[in-house]
Amino acid sequence: MISYAAALDILASAITPLPAAELPCSPVPGLTAAADLASAEAVPPFANAAMDGFALRSADTQAASAGAPLRLVVAGSIPAGTPAPAATEAGVAWEIMTGAPMPAGCDAVVALERVEVQRDAAGRPQALLLREPLAAGRNRRGAGEDFRPGDRLLAAGRALDAPAIMALAATGTTSLLARPPPRIAVIATGSELSGAAALGAGLIRDSNRPYIAAMLGQLQLPLVASTAMADEPAAFSRALDAALGAADLVITTGGVSAGRLDFVPAAIAAMGGETLFHKVAIRPGKPLLAARFGRRLVLALPGNPMAVAVGLRFFVVPALRALAGRGPEPRLRARALAAIHSRAGLTFFAKARAQLDPQATLGVSALPGQESFRIAPLLAANCWAILDAQRGGVAAGELLEVAPLVPGEFPAGGD
Repeated sequence: MISYAAALDILASAITPLPAAELPCSPVPGLTAAADLASAEAVPPFANAAMDGFALRSADTQAASAGAPLRLVVAGSIPAGTPAPAATEAGVAWEIMTGAPMPAGCDAVVALERVEVQRDAAGRPQALLLREPLAAGRNRRGAGEDFRPGDRLLAAGRALDAPAIMALAATGTTSLLARPPPRIAVIATGSELSGAAALGAGLIRDSNRPYIAAMLGQLQLPLVASTAMADEPAAFSRALDAALGAADLVITTGGVSAGRLDFVPAAIAAMGGETLFHKVAIRPGKPLLAARFGRRLVLALPGNPMAVAVGLRFFVVPALRALAGRGPEPRLRARALAAIHSRAGLTFFAKARAQLDPQATLGVSALPGQESFRIAPLLAANCWAILDAQRGGVAAGELLEVAPLVPGEFPAGGD
């Protein structure tokens, strides 16, 4: 039996990131940047107004005051999407709309509500009275203020999520070197699993496959195959062979412990799989197994629901990050709001709930019902509390690591 840290090291060493290709910058779920990407354009591409108002030369306004307002003639109007005037004379302002290009010579914009506007019969501004000086750059967005050409736009390993897609579109980037999402298959074993509306004697419902599919869906990673089967080694071997032909990562549940009917380790070995490790010093999920078939990975999880949840969150997710060329997931730390008991020698992943106190300190409490068959406490949880194997339990007030139920979410609050 190896430690959790050692198991992660073995996984990281065994996994080769998926091949990269030049792909269109479309919002395809699960894509990740395979290399740093530089911006090819300036954003904004030109200096423009940050709000509706009047563009002017700040130097003209320095003597303006409430007692001696400055009168500026309005030379015209500049809507967004039109070219900027090529020159601005002293004592002149331009009506300007948000996002419109700044006229040559103008370096500031005064907000509409900060001036008194004199209009003609048609409502067009003719002049304005300004009662305060304006600093250069006020309400003006400079060219390249967001991105300059050559600035790093995306780092290698960055998921092409909505903010990344926005940045790519804003800079005119149409393609990039990216890795496709890993293809994932699931095989649930267990003669006791039933999909029937009414359960027969000794049968239970399959909750593991729906959980895995839902969690991967939240990570924008769809399954390519999902199968439930009885405890039949030959049928399992056929199903695994088919899954390995379609997927980069195969997740199995059940049949991985030391019982007489726990055939998965032997079946994997008989098929030529290289066992990377079997049994990890964790709770729940100790019998977990990892194996490799060339570049294909198999993670065989115990069948209890919380063993599946822990195996998915703390083994499958790191494996998926490695396949995508991403580094380890950053961890948060929180203060234990009450003592959490654990057995030294095992890394304990406790169903927990985190919350922010009025001072914005993150605190965490383990929930009652930590047995690996109990699903109900998971409904109340918003995170996992991680108790290090060397440390054992923690006392109230001590710091410990926490991980959100779904990677990337902040583990506090919620319904």
